[in-house]
Amino acid sequence: MSQTRVTMELVNDAVAVITILNPPVNAMTIPVIAGLMEKFDEASRRNDVKAVVLTGNGGRFSGGFDINVFQKVHETGDASVMPDVSVDLVLNAIEECKKPVVAAVEGLALGGGLELAIACHGRIASPKAQLGLPELSLGVIPGLGGTQRLPRLIGLQKAIEIMLSSKPIMSEGGKKLGLIDAIVPSEELLKVSCRWALDIAEKRKPWTRSLHRTDKIGSVSEAKEVIRIARQQTRRTAPNLPQHQACLDVIEEGIVHGGCHGILKEVKVAKKLVLQDTAKGLVHSFFARRATSKVPNVTDLGLKPRQIKKVAIIGGGLMGSGIATALTVSNIFVLLKEVNPEYLQKGIKTIHENVGALVSREKLTKDESEKALSMLKGVLDYSEFKDVDMVIEAVVENVPLKQRIFSEIEKACPPHCILATNTSTIDLNLVAEKTKSPDRVVGAHFFSPAHVMPLLEIVRTQKTSPQAILDLVAMGKVIKKVPVVVGNCTGFAVNRTFFPYSQGAHLLVNLGVDLFRIDRVISNFGIPIGPFQLQDVSGYGVFLAVWEEFSKSFPDRVFISPLIELLMKNGRNGKINGKGYYSYEKGSKTKPDPSIFPIIEECRQQTKLMPGGKPITVTDKQILEMVLFPVVNEACRVLDEGVVVQPSHLDTASVLGMSFPSYRGGIVFWADTIGAKHVYESLKKWSEMYGSFYKPSKYLEERAIKDIPLSATPTSSTSSKSRL
Repeated sequence: MSQTRVTMELVNDAVAVITILNPPVNAMTIPVIAGLMEKFDEASRRNDVKAVVLTGNGGRFSGGFDINVFQKVHETGDASVMPDVSVDLVLNAIEECKKPVVAAVEGLALGGGLELAIACHGRIASPKAQLGLPELSLGVIPGLGGTQRLPRLIGLQKAIEIMLSSKPIMSEGGKKLGLIDAIVPSEELLKVSCRWALDIAEKRKPWTRSLHRTDKIGSVSEAKEVIRIARQQTRRTAPNLPQHQACLDVIEEGIVHGGCHGILKEVKVAKKLVLQDTAKGLVHSFFARRATSKVPNVTDLGLKPRQIKKVAIIGGGLMGSGIATALTVSNIFVLLKEVNPEYLQKGIKTIHENVGALVSREKLTKDESEKALSMLKGVLDYSEFKDVDMVIEAVVENVPLKQRIFSEIEKACPPHCILATNTSTIDLNLVAEKTKSPDRVVGAHFFSPAHVMPLLEIVRTQKTSPQAILDLVAMGKVIKKVPVVVGNCTGFAVNRTFFPYSQGAHLLVNLGVDLFRIDRVISNFGIPIGPFQLQDVSGYGVFLAVWEEFSKSFPDRVFISPLIELLMKNGRNGKINGKGYYSYEKGSKTKPDPSIFPIIEECRQQTKLMPGGKPITVTDKQILEMVLFPVVNEACRVLDEGVVVQPSHLDTASVLGMSFPSYRGGIVFWADTIGAKHVYESLKKWSEMYGSFYKPSKYLEERAIKDIPLSATPTSSTSSKSRL
């Protein structure tokens, strides 16, 4: 039975119920596709079958085409391993079947799963079933006819929105749009679907083929106008993503030349897209994110995570209030501690504002927001810490202050309580120096804003217990974060890897490159905002404090520019006071502030780095590389020291923590697409011209010389010094 992927059972002596069995989501693997072909062929030939119902086992219709096949294509470079499903199965076997086919949809019908359903002649769904075509989020387009059938069922504009956004809708919304014919309780789904299929067979209900419909498309000129507007929006919102324009091309082909032409073009374009770098990057990102849940010597020990019900947060500033928001909206009770009533009220007010913003963005209902705020209590001492499961310290980056707090909470909290710090750079061994329970000390590094950013960097020392790590990983998932376990060092994985990012940009400015051009190059690459606007948004004090920490730990490769201090002397503090590299006036768009040019000139006069006193000449490509290759270089050191479990974890952390574009796969994956040799040779040349900031790491040098990918499994000598 375990080998059976698709079954067929005759119900009421008339209806063949074909069921996909491939837990957990009934993915369309190659054996499942072969099984569907076989069962539809049998059903169409049998005289005792009047109609067919297609469904999925275990409360799920189908999660779509097996993404592992994409991985196989990327490993081999051969798209021919992709089965020809669209014409053979979906069009010929299902839509053109001589007997009516009804889809009984429960739980979810996503990607290829929804494409199977919309090829059927009727669709009955259970309440709250998810329906969507998320293929563009993997760099491809719907490849089983979705680009042709969905517009014909629900109208062009809504179909384009669903495909380009990759966001699912619920069956209730699908019913309003005409995607679903009826919604019935789960226990009645099969019975109603069988009756519906028989009603079509016996001509009591219409027998409609989605691909033949034109009533919701409008005229060709109207449809072309809708597509033209979508193209314009997509060029603006997704300039580096070829699958969006390709999807619109294929939709237009079907509208102008007919659905069958559209199907054939869709197959051709889908196979071409799957081999492009965008799809490779996005598929890698998908699997890399899933891989973070496996942590050696933690998740493989047979331990069970303890539930975190009550958390105390020390510090109600930007980070503390954001963390409190993330916890309370996930039904975890929070004690927020501050040093005085004024700071406490300010922190509570920020949490109320955060929750209110989630309601206004329809991320929470009014009832959910009230429930979240009821899970919050403000305190001014440790008297109520006696039954907390975890404490998260979120005060300023001051070592003596953190040490004092950890000594105090160790005495105030129960023995099982996890003692966590949200420090972004400070070595955890320093923080825990004065505690007697180092096994309970762990880093819980959230990224700002903490209730929005998806990454949770979990930092373990040599003494942190596997149970504490496991508990924090489990809590991270409860609050809808992606937990990545990393080793202990200055900056941990993300901030350590990316500390050269802003410094490389500053070095270029001191070499005479236009600051705003650097930001444009980086944002055109796909990072939402450039390094200088990021400094404006974060606040200069944060950057100076972080630079100080890194200059202590890595004095051989730090470039400290006087520019930020000069800006602060000029009364600028970034977005906080509306004046930085950019001007931030209420009601107007953020724009470069040309009045900073004299300050930049003063900075260049101090550093005297421009060769012969003249600005260097560089292309946009060189700017990108001079900013990001030092980041790759530091990523190599992070891999070499075993700060992360595996290279793909650093890719996930870079995407979720630093907004590195997911379609480029992450910092290590992207570097491998360029090649270690080019990165190494470029850094070596720049180090000779501009100093040790660019000096290549031993790990990078070794990989470049031996032509080994940076993401290849580290050698045994490397793993022996792992910080994990």
